[in-house]
Amino acid sequence: MNADDANAALISIFNSQTEIKKIDTEEIMPKNIRPKSNSTTKKRKHSFKHIDSEYAELLQLFASSLNVKGRPFGQLNKPVFGMSDGNEGVQWNLSVNTETGDICLGVNLEGSEKTGKWLIAPFILNKPNIEIIKSRVSKPDDVTLNFSRDAWQGASRLNIKEKLIGGREYPLSEINQEVWSSILEEALTCLDENKNYRGRKRDHTVTLESDDRELLKDVSPHLTIWSSLSIDGDIEENIKNKISELQPVYNWVVEATQS
Repeated sequence: MNADDANAALISIFNSQTEIKKIDTEEIMPKNIRPKSNSTTKKRKHSFKHIDSEYAELLQLFASSLNVKGRPFGQLNKPVFGMSDGNEGVQWNLSVNTETGDICLGVNLEGSEKTGKWLIAPFILNKPNIEIIKSRVSKPDDVTLNFSRDAWQGASRLNIKEKLIGGREYPLSEINQEVWSSILEEALTCLDENKNYRGRKRDHTVTLESDDRELLKDVSPHLTIWSSLSIDGDIEENIKNKISELQPVYNWVVEATQS
């Protein structure tokens, strides 16, 4: 994390505390040594999105509902952040988008360069039957499948135009076997065939969202199957109900990762 992001993350933590009082430096510093105004500082202050303490409570309830410590992902000064259960294979995760207000709970599976666990490879190669999970989920219209392409620059993911495998997200109810087979075939091209598909595809051409530049980057596939989470009423009960609703999805993904 660079210095600016670290500073913004710390500010978000301070802002979520009720016991900490923020004091303007103008109030405590003598006039002759007050810092001069800085346009960069002002810009950062206006662009930073305050993270409501409700989100911190939400992440804590998610971890306690699964009886795990939890592993945060993303950055608090970015629009999207959240927490996973910390499992190295199939994961439960909860994500928050502060720009749209969307809160999603889902099942996540991706490869890992650090641990060497590439359970997403057998998942793709086993070609799990999509009709099975559609029949096991009580509300397939409310469950969305997102198979994406992660383009890597160091430890960071780039925003690329080819992000969504299959061109878009799909409600489970809209995916037939033909569409699913096409998605799996495209996802497989994001893995290194020379490593028996247990590694990122090297030097894959991607297009940056920001300026349409084409770059050669390492890519890997990333599966998330999620559903919207309501924070109205009893949040903890909502989380537990959503986990129960998606338990068949979690089991289906785990079954499909078995070599």
